[in-house]
Amino acid sequence: MDFVGIRSFRETGEHSYHRRAYNHDYRSPFIYHIIIKKRESCVSFGAVEGDARIAPGNFGCAKIKESELGQIIAKTILHLPYEFPIIRVDQFCVMPDHVHLLIRILYRSDKHLDFYMNELVNRIAIKYSRKLGAIVGCEDIFEPGYCDKPLYESRSLNDLFVYIRENPHRLAMRQQYPHFFQRVRKLLIGDKEYEAYGNLFLFRNPDKEAVKISRKFTIEEKTQKKEAWLTKALDGTVLVSPFIAAEEKEVRKKAEALGAKIILITNEAFGERFKPSGQDFKLCSEGRLLIISLGLPPKTELHRSHCLQMNSLAQEICSL
Repeated sequence: MDFVGIRSFRETGEHSYHRRAYNHDYRSPFIYHIIIKKRESCVSFGAVEGDARIAPGNFGCAKIKESELGQIIAKTILHLPYEFPIIRVDQFCVMPDHVHLLIRILYRSDKHLDFYMNELVNRIAIKYSRKLGAIVGCEDIFEPGYCDKPLYESRSLNDLFVYIRENPHRLAMRQQYPHFFQRVRKLLIGDKEYEAYGNLFLFRNPDKEAVKISRKFTIEEKTQKKEAWLTKALDGTVLVSPFIAAEEKEVRKKAEALGAKIILITNEAFGERFKPSGQDFKLCSEGRLLIISLGLPPKTELHRSHCLQMNSLAQEICSL
């Protein structure tokens, strides 16, 4: 059976489902959050069922009813540690068009992580072929390439567990409530309360990055920072900032054009009937924007102290 091997973003130039950490040692013991995308022409891995209004873990909450192929994927993932004891599967979730994996390489391997991912998709294809009675290649099921996010100290393992577990819930929200216009009058961050409006799931996303361009940066440092932020935005990282400086606004504009998710920090309190307009309205309707306000009176003159406070809040949000 022909098999198109897993390729990296550098080799293919493809989107965020194919991002890699190029300076990472993929043979070392480590924890990885892996995402594998379904080929567009392939049948769905499953469908969401249940009520998005019910909190995850409760009876009737949103879950994925796996298709025949989805069941094969799940069983193959569960069996992977028996085939390769060097691997431990901590958690996984089969979604309709992609698969989340949280795996551990338990000790140093003589093989690259790619080897085990190749084995996984190849075995899925073989089992599905047997079920259909026809030859199906892994390239018929999955897009070439995958996204891996090594769990460095800056990321929380518990946050990843929650994030993967609640994937069906988030999908149900998008399907059942496509307009993400949620308002919270008292969002507790640290020991302070703030107003928030938009997609609150962005606040709980484990991958967040503060955007702040300092006057002390050299031109080269600014260029490197901008490129890094846009790369992370492509990777699904939520960019957090008041986006005050012109160059920060430029980063936001480019990131949004790439499909990025944004947490916007603002100083003024929301009016009683506040609703975002223009581009912000569009981003909210797509679930790509959360606005968090310091709650200052409307038309409050913006001082440097407010800017420092908003940038500090952005950093605090990213540390959660």
